[in-house]
Amino acid sequence: MPVRAPVTPPASAPSAARLGSRARVPLRARVGARIRGHRVSAVAPRAALDLDALDLGQTLGAIKRKETMLNLPPGKVGLFGARETFEYLADPNAFIEKRVRKYGPVFKTGFFFKPAVVFGSREAVEAFREFESGLPADAALPETFRELHTAYGALRQSGAEHEATRANFGKVLGRAALEKYAPILARQTRDFVLGEVLPGDCGNSGGFLTEQQKRSLEREGKIAIGKDGAVTTLASGDDVAGASKNPKLQPGYDLRQFCLRSLFELFLGIVPPEGLMNEMYAYNEGLLALGKLSPEFAEGEKALKTLREYVEKHYRTIRAQGKLEDERFFFLEQYSLARDERGDLFSDERVATTAILMIWGAYIEAAANMGHVLWTLMRHPEALAETRRETRGAFTSADLKSADPNAFELSRVFTKLRYCEAVVKETLRVVPQTAGGLRVNPTTRKFLEYDVPAGYVLTADPRVAFLDPTNFPRPETFAPERFLDASDPRRTKREEIEETGNDGGGVLGSRSRDPDAYFPGGVGQHKCPGISLSTLMTQIFLVYVTGAFDGWAPDETGEGSFDPEYVQIPIVIIDDKYRLELERNWQYE
Repeated sequence: MPVRAPVTPPASAPSAARLGSRARVPLRARVGARIRGHRVSAVAPRAALDLDALDLGQTLGAIKRKETMLNLPPGKVGLFGARETFEYLADPNAFIEKRVRKYGPVFKTGFFFKPAVVFGSREAVEAFREFESGLPADAALPETFRELHTAYGALRQSGAEHEATRANFGKVLGRAALEKYAPILARQTRDFVLGEVLPGDCGNSGGFLTEQQKRSLEREGKIAIGKDGAVTTLASGDDVAGASKNPKLQPGYDLRQFCLRSLFELFLGIVPPEGLMNEMYAYNEGLLALGKLSPEFAEGEKALKTLREYVEKHYRTIRAQGKLEDERFFFLEQYSLARDERGDLFSDERVATTAILMIWGAYIEAAANMGHVLWTLMRHPEALAETRRETRGAFTSADLKSADPNAFELSRVFTKLRYCEAVVKETLRVVPQTAGGLRVNPTTRKFLEYDVPAGYVLTADPRVAFLDPTNFPRPETFAPERFLDASDPRRTKREEIEETGNDGGGVLGSRSRDPDAYFPGGVGQHKCPGISLSTLMTQIFLVYVTGAFDGWAPDETGEGSFDPEYVQIPIVIIDDKYRLELERNWQYE
């Protein structure tokens, strides 16, 4: 993760009196007062663990793996890779940042109890591309992930099987598909932002809780559970005293639920019952379980079975009713024609499983992106002001209220929202969501000047590339202008500021268009196919949130905090309890 600026937290939670006294202070000014005088960086400060002190495990591991005579990259694996794995799981981005600082952009470590070489220098990525398509992927993944991701998952596949799977992705994630999705996403986002966030129906959830947690919190009077199972957090006396009439939003929870609904509708043509959709959380927990004997894995298996049965029944029903050509079912129609590497049509089970895997891969990525964009823009008022100027100049309040398909036609979104796109891309750089793909090296090979033994995992990690100042000068600085065209006046303005020396050094010499330097979804055959969809969803979300609201600030009442904590695996996303307070634009009062 990029270098973290020292943002000083408040000495104590704000009192009700203090909150009441500042009720009329604009939220934007409130945030500005908190960060003024500090050097603002991309991400919140977070201490990294330091478990590198002992070398005995590394020495024994090198002997065990018969690599003492080889020229491996710097770094430590340990005996079984356990120490490195657990430190990585605790905070993946801090783990990578720490090792880049210590060892440089190519180093060895342990990933999921396997020895690994992690790299992100432009030269290493370029060299990796020459042979990565021939590397097996399946053995690099944890056992529980391999099992629940199923044999249909692209992350497990190689060769002709993988090529056929990727070819079908293009039909549902390419430009033609995005053109069909854009007006649907506009309507979904309108209903969420104007229909839920604006009236104040968000920001009061207890987050995703187990049934046992729900019963316990209900007994303590901290939550209320409705007849439909919906959970509402009950405010304490202090919370009520300092309450604001401004709408609230929990980026981690509310955006995740929104994206889950959106992706189910986008890919299935319907929104299933909430209980069924929430099975996706149990499925995700199972993928990341520590072993197949764990209760999380068992629950993940049951969740996958439940989801697959529902989707398969739905698919067979609309096919039998002759509705596949209905625009709502575009995704399923495309997969009804999908063929594998042998030329055989996908089975109903494979179509259903593919839909589940696509929803799983997309919803949390899009939700994380939206939440991180809110956070980066909140901490960078000039970027927020420019984003607001662009979105309000391109889309009127009438466009937002109607979600007019013509207004949200894909080419118009791409043309009119250049700065929004740059904000999304720069946010993906400074708050990277995940690692690159994991591939197994089958035979000992030379990689740059190093020896890489057979059995090592190789991964081109975007977080390493994003920290490299030769790729992105001043990598700790949030600068969307890196991603604007050279002719864009906003980039030109940034260049003029840098030439005067008032900006402390240039950032525009970035290799933002170099695929060996900027690859947020990974490199090569196993790179994420859904980055374009996630970016489109986030751009449309920005149109609505900056149209309906003038700004937002952390809600520090109760247990609230200025900076969020994060869920780290599998995607870095703001945790459920973090809450924002939003300031309505006068047109939406």
